[in-house]
Amino acid sequence: MISFYDLFMFPLESFGIRKARKKLVPMISGRVLEIGSGTGSNLPYYNMDHIDELIVSDFTVKKHLRKRASLKAKVLELDVQNLPFPDHSFDYVLHTLVFCSVAEVDKGLQEIRRVLKPGGLLLFIEHVMPEGKNMKKVVNGVNPMWTKISSGCNLNRSFTDALIRNNYKIEGIDKFMKTVFIYGTARPIII
Repeated sequence: MISFYDLFMFPLESFGIRKARKKLVPMISGRVLEIGSGTGSNLPYYNMDHIDELIVSDFTVKKHLRKRASLKAKVLELDVQNLPFPDHSFDYVLHTLVFCSVAEVDKGLQEIRRVLKPGGLLLFIEHVMPEGKNMKKVVNGVNPMWTKISSGCNLNRSFTDALIRNNYKIEGIDKFMKTVFIYGTARPIII
């Protein structure tokens, strides 16, 4: 069964998101938290032989995620701004297209930082403000209306600035679709 969201995302998957998933997800091992799992599109890319525990989550869990996760993962409804886990719980945290709609981005990144083990790694795929001056004007003009019709999704956020502001060291990053999407890894800086 395919969801409306999966149909909507199909062209974006073809233009780079699938490549990002294939590059990031297989490197994950140990105890893992995936935030913003949506319909479970990352699940086929996990190497379950290297996973001790996998928790997939979303703000509101839909039936598509529960069905895809089946025996592979524990499914939870949760808010990245208030994670119900002890400090230093996970080796890896993965999120895909999440921080565009998080109300308090800094609080969410601080929570991820808190639940990552020392040396743990954050992996991400996000859409961000494009780099071109003209595109920035268009995106800023469209964003107020887009946010209202898309459940709070913002097209004009700078996720890399948020990572740096919250003491993460970006270890690897790549861009696609004319800089509208980024993916990569970041590690909390020990302070």
